[in-house]
Amino acid sequence: MIGPARPPITPAAVRIYENPPRHYQQIAIINSSAGTTWLFPDRDSPDEAIADLRREAAALGANGVLLQAVYDRPVGGLSVGVGGFGYGRHNFYGGGGSVGGPLINRRVQAIAIYVRR
Repeated sequence: MIGPARPPITPAAVRIYENPPRHYQQIAIINSSAGTTWLFPDRDSPDEAIADLRREAAALGANGVLLQAVYDRPVGGLSVGVGGFGYGRHNFYGGGGSVGGPLINRRVQAIAIYVRR
């Protein structure tokens, strides 16, 4: 919390700002996760994070969310491997393979604000 909270409002009334509006008061720094994905972030995940920010801001009585940063944070890795063997009438065979990559957590940082109209 950076400033005083206000009575809660509906999330639909919270407006998203990429640039600071003219007259506003900061209420709180808020963060949201757009989810953890493997290799390639999901295109819909930022929309879910924005919806979470709206809900959090509305609970504080903020009528705006000022976006600060959208960034990816590595949170580990995932590797999947397979292998097998078998035999036929005159042959014995075996094989294996694996694929791996990073787990990425997309984060959205913002400030819940109250905009005076």
